[in-house]
Amino acid sequence: MTRCHIGHSVVMAVVAAGLLGCASGSVTGNVTPAGGAAAPLAMTWTSGLFGESGEMSAVLSDGERFAGKYQVMTPGLTRDKVEAEWVGDGPTASQEDISDTLWGAAKDPAFVQKYQNKAIATLHGDRGTTMLCRFNLMDGAAGMRGGGSGECQTSRGAKINAQF
Repeated sequence: MTRCHIGHSVVMAVVAAGLLGCASGSVTGNVTPAGGAAAPLAMTWTSGLFGESGEMSAVLSDGERFAGKYQVMTPGLTRDKVEAEWVGDGPTASQEDISDTLWGAAKDPAFVQKYQNKAIATLHGDRGTTMLCRFNLMDGAAGMRGGGSGECQTSRGAKINAQF
């Protein structure tokens, strides 16, 4: 086999792996602002090459746009791979208004084990709001593309339920 054919084969294998590894989808659900009525949620996700992490975006009913990353908590993942809000460095002003089961959760030494084969996300809004999400994956190895459900909370007290 010539060098050109070998190089072409390697490129095709990398492209095929990338196409198989990357996926995207939508998340449906409702967002309930603090003291408000539930409204539909618009959220999407796109996985990275191997599906263990990716990008998420959301638009709330009030028009605030969020964008950020999600991470599937896989065996061997270390806590330093978890974004700041998950280790207690997030916005503290309104954390007491919502459940503390998300804010600062990574202070628990067993955090990675507790959330293994689940996904967590940190999204930042264009109006200064932070959103934390955790998703129960139907198939941890498949990541977000395997489907599941979850919940999110914003630093302004909104609560979100989600299915994908």
